[in-house]
Amino acid sequence: MQTLRRTVAILTFPAIAWLGAACERDTPTEARPGGMALSVSGDLTDALSTDLGQSYQVILSCTDGHSVILWVGSATLTSLAADVEAINASDTGVSCTLDSTALDPSSQTPAWTVYDYNPSNNALAPRNAPNKMPATTTGTTTTFDFLPEKFTALLTTTDRSLTGDLSAKTLIDVISLRGSATTFMTQHNGGASCSSNFPATVRFYFVSPSASGSTVGKPPAGFYTQFWWSNPEHQELNSGTQGGPIIANVGNPAEWSDWNGQRPTPDNPEVATAFEKAIHNVQTVGLSFGGLCFFETGVTAEYPSDMPPPYEVFSSTFSEETP
Repeated sequence: MQTLRRTVAILTFPAIAWLGAACERDTPTEARPGGMALSVSGDLTDALSTDLGQSYQVILSCTDGHSVILWVGSATLTSLAADVEAINASDTGVSCTLDSTALDPSSQTPAWTVYDYNPSNNALAPRNAPNKMPATTTGTTTTFDFLPEKFTALLTTTDRSLTGDLSAKTLIDVISLRGSATTFMTQHNGGASCSSNFPATVRFYFVSPSASGSTVGKPPAGFYTQFWWSNPEHQELNSGTQGGPIIANVGNPAEWSDWNGQRPTPDNPEVATAFEKAIHNVQTVGLSFGGLCFFETGVTAEYPSDMPPPYEVFSSTFSEETP
């Protein structure tokens, strides 16, 4: 595969304010510790103009604590690049990277994939090789291990039988934990009141690249409404042995919020319109791991200091029902 990385800007910012993204708050409440330099892989208009039929795998990472992965065509990728450039040129202190790889359609797998934050904790890395301990699926049940000192962010699938038009679907996931972990924690104060790394949580998450639109908040970016988290539906992760269901109605706007923490309510018409399009055109669906305040900061298991493998096992039995 050919990697497309054209850097148009490199911006360095001090500690930045987090957005209320996919969060139970509507305004920034917390600063991410430490500054960082991030590049925007962009200048894509010229690069894509001669390759309009190409599809791309994109990793979009921002200093507001999000890193997501999606698959897009050239037009959507160009739009994303414009959004990222606008954010990086803003005075909000938020910056993003957009890394894209030309994709062979046959290489996109519908299997469930678990994603961890990489060692820099700025972007996602999939466990897609046997030595990385990937997720394993049998029937409707998928399991993976919480690895020591790794923050797990997502467990998702692009299976066409589980994506597409989910507007009339109810998502159900019976989760269970078994193992030796003493507790679980998120990072960057994603837990209660944006001031703690506890409790950790798991909740539903879906992606719809076609649902780009206006959104409320700063900086403005059309891609905010492409990403949705179940809010308030979630389950806390508190002990090494626990379980129970998470249930969310996809078509109920009261149960979801977007990247920027915005709800698709009647008094938020632009977001509501984008949500309606999103639920009819879902590309990726699954689970997101974070806290009560920030929903995708990742979760790690804490083990006794003298505890060897096997590690804590997370089990997800996912289904969709039509009421």
